[in-house]
Amino acid sequence: MITAEPPLVWIVVLHWRNYGSTCKALRSLERITYPNCRVAIVDNNSQDGSAEKLSGDFPHHYVLFNEANLGFSRGCNRGIRYAVSQAADYVLLLNNDMEVEPDFLWPAIRIAEENADVGLVTGKILFGDRRNVIWSAGGYIHGLKIQGITPAWNQVDDGRWDKVVETNWASGAMLLIPRATLEKVGLLPEEYFFGAEEWDYSTSARKAGLRILYVPDFKGYHHAGGSYKAGHPVLIVYNGMRNKMVYAQKHLSRPMWLAWKMLFRVYLQFGWPKRARWGCETEEDYQARLKAARLAFADHCGVCQIELSDLERAGKAIGPTPTWGNGWGPMKGAEGGDSCAN
Repeated sequence: MITAEPPLVWIVVLHWRNYGSTCKALRSLERITYPNCRVAIVDNNSQDGSAEKLSGDFPHHYVLFNEANLGFSRGCNRGIRYAVSQAADYVLLLNNDMEVEPDFLWPAIRIAEENADVGLVTGKILFGDRRNVIWSAGGYIHGLKIQGITPAWNQVDDGRWDKVVETNWASGAMLLIPRATLEKVGLLPEEYFFGAEEWDYSTSARKAGLRILYVPDFKGYHHAGGSYKAGHPVLIVYNGMRNKMVYAQKHLSRPMWLAWKMLFRVYLQFGWPKRARWGCETEEDYQARLKAARLAFADHCGVCQIELSDLERAGKAIGPTPTWGNGWGPMKGAEGGDSCAN
């Protein structure tokens, strides 16, 4: 039950260069009705003036500047630590390419306050450009594929996902974390540079005896893909496959991990060559994605941190491609630009 003074919520928004999207996310937060919240913007070393511009445009928010691009978990953890130091009762992680409903936060807080064993709260996330189509509504982590599965993905929001239910996986795009969870489970796992941290954190919360609840009225809209190029050999293939291996070794028993690793090797040899053609426009694209997968398997070094330097080195080894070029920033038109509508 929410008392006369609602719990203090700190909203952490990780920013990297994408001024237009971050600004729109912050504009949507200015319209929310929840009265007791603060916003921390964590700049992941953008070095393009966008964070300074956000600081000037939103002087009532707190802007933290990382000295390097730390990736998602380590970048967000800077904001989470700050929020905890400021007596936050809850931390809400919100992607900078999200927009939210004015009343979105109340249902999530109510559910968390009424259920002490709830460790994470996830909500109904719809596509930003198709607001009647679901991007995420809870899900599970496939034990063999090591992949987060959301059954509602790309489904019309027709009422089938309108009940509060327990789920196995909470998306990091809009994730409410009670302070008690941070004290029991810890911060976001820092082994990953980008991706899989939400699978890992959800798994760790459930192993700690906490439940994850999906709350449909906890609603937002995701303009997905603002920080990477879909299908990219480095961020999606190389980084994604290294993430799978780290997660598998961390959370499977040793016999299961060794068996899974053997099966994964077989998949890379016989299954991946068929799937690797997705998104490829040329043979060079295809060969780059094949090479990225082989390199990821070879580079796996146990449950250790994947650094930006690892991705940069992989990018040099894989080389440029006609479709994805030589970098892994936002695709043209996905950056959000310098404009921000009120």
